[in-house]
Amino acid sequence: MKPSRLAVRSAPGGGGGRPWTSIAGLVAGLLALALALLPRPLAAQDAGAPAGAPAGPPTIVLTSYPEPFAQAVAAAYSRAHPGEELRFLHKSTHAIIEHVTSERLPRADVVWTSSPIAIAELARARLLARPERAGEAATSRPEPSAPRLHAFAYSQLGIMWRPDLVHAKGLPVPTDLQSLLAPDYAGMVAMSAPARSGTTLLFVELVLQSLGWDAGWAYLQQLAGNLATVTARSFGVPEGLAHGRFPVGIGVGFLARTQQTNGEQLAFLAAPEDVMLPAGVAALSTARHAQGARRFVGFLQGEAGQALLADPQVARIPLAAARQATPFEDRFDYLLASTRRDVVVALFDQLVTYQLDEHRRFWRRWREVGAMVSGEGNAAREARALLGQAYRRATGVPVRAFMAHDPALVRVFSPGGPERLENRAFRERLMESWHRETRERLAEAGALVEQAQRRMAAAVAVSPAQQ
Repeated sequence: MKPSRLAVRSAPGGGGGRPWTSIAGLVAGLLALALALLPRPLAAQDAGAPAGAPAGPPTIVLTSYPEPFAQAVAAAYSRAHPGEELRFLHKSTHAIIEHVTSERLPRADVVWTSSPIAIAELARARLLARPERAGEAATSRPEPSAPRLHAFAYSQLGIMWRPDLVHAKGLPVPTDLQSLLAPDYAGMVAMSAPARSGTTLLFVELVLQSLGWDAGWAYLQQLAGNLATVTARSFGVPEGLAHGRFPVGIGVGFLARTQQTNGEQLAFLAAPEDVMLPAGVAALSTARHAQGARRFVGFLQGEAGQALLADPQVARIPLAAARQATPFEDRFDYLLASTRRDVVVALFDQLVTYQLDEHRRFWRRWREVGAMVSGEGNAAREARALLGQAYRRATGVPVRAFMAHDPALVRVFSPGGPERLENRAFRERLMESWHRETRERLAEAGALVEQAQRRMAAAVAVSPAQQ
């Protein structure tokens, strides 16, 4: 949990006093700790409202957005609603879902996130109140999906890069996601982990649903061979680009547009180009300050909030600009993504995040041997067949598509609920088996590559004319 600039200190222990003194001190300490754990307020007067403005009940906003963005919105909101108090509780998308579904304290009034998967999941659990104005979606569909119903802005996923570094390293400019698999990009690409970033989970699901389950995981594992790193948060990709740690990254467009290096903005290519993803804001059905929650939602969906999106430091796509976009839910199943979220996150870690070195070694060798294979003779055909087997072995996935959203498996990986303790040991064994199977598959695939190399070498030794 990361409340805005909140410092929590533990009280020193004590003993030896009278019992009633110890109990009173304990109660006082627990009360102080409970107050300290509340998210830090961004009060109206702190954000530019007149001093002495009447203070109402605070509206607690649970958000995945970084603090600078939240403060910019708080300042604009306080000008429109002087005297009202907003409190932001900053968490990752996955932590937001768990916070709401597990009814953790402090109880939030509003959820504000860039992940439509999170909005779909919370709506499915009937935890979101229907907004008084349904964004732009109500005019485009008779029954809009939850992410469009609760939209306040849109964003695009794709490739970001530093033009100066790409030029300095002699790299081709990325043209699409497939281009990132080229040998030129080995060790040059970064992305964040879907376990810690809702937008990266969205990217992974976009790949899986666009290419299909098996082909999607094949793409992700081949991409792993070119990854320089998997960052802890989505913000780590543009920050790493800014510091020159890698030249190319995968992420969301507004992070690229708000990151500058030596006065130059990062380049960004939306991929797929026509996909716009709704970012959401919604009052919770369990909100204690429902009136304040509705006002905050109305502000972001209204004229003042939409005008704020055009600020270069905000750089989101307003609702009006997305009205002509094809509804993404026509091609993307948010509920499917929500249902199998925890399974996909666990699979990605075991197949990609924790296997980067193995993938780098295998795919480098696979390309090297592939470049040696030429001609149409028996040796070349056999070598290509072996390389094809190696590719299929290296890109396998230990879970079938239908299993990923099976209720029994979903329960095992659900972070909440009464089954958590009972399932922990089984979940750990299952993830360990995925990790071990992936490493064994890559080792077997590597052996097939070496067979292909030896087959070509033997053919060349027998017939030098083939060189």
